[in-house]
Amino acid sequence: MKPENEKFNEVVGLLKKSRPLLDSPEEIGNNVIRRLRAEKPKTDILASLTDFLFSWVYIGWVRRTLITASCALILIFIYQQGIILKRIDTLGKQTIITDKANNSTPSDEIERLLTGYKNSGHLFSSRSITISEGQMKELLESVKELQIKYKDLEKIIEEDPDLKKMIEKKLMENDHTKTNL
Repeated sequence: MKPENEKFNEVVGLLKKSRPLLDSPEEIGNNVIRRLRAEKPKTDILASLTDFLFSWVYIGWVRRTLITASCALILIFIYQQGIILKRIDTLGKQTIITDKANNSTPSDEIERLLTGYKNSGHLFSSRSITISEGQMKELLESVKELQIKYKDLEKIIEEDPDLKKMIEKKLMENDHTKTNL
């Protein structure tokens, strides 16, 4: 085995010592430099445009700043949606006035207000008076009684023309005696 290894080492040594002969090394170097300068790099417009537009992705602080800004915008959006939902909820709790409510008598209005106060559990705001449930029921019953008596009285007045004329005359006199402000 030694002779083969020795022969191999001798051949490798001879090859290392022998160099190729160059006729003019300066001319070869100049040709290489000239060819490199002559070659224009091929530029892909799309690739250069995407590099220009998205080069910020490789900058860490810019990326973190934009992520923080987007999180802040999402939080602002969530806050706004919460406010909008609260306002919609308060709109849902408000009472709706229909044409039927406009034709109601003052006693109907009182009954509606008292029922609203009873259902909402609020106290009267200006005087802070509390009304028990029994008192509320008594008040509502008396209002209903007055409504029935008022309708009966209206019926009686409508049926008797003389009584109707007399009441209209009295109302006209009261209107004339009032002072206009």
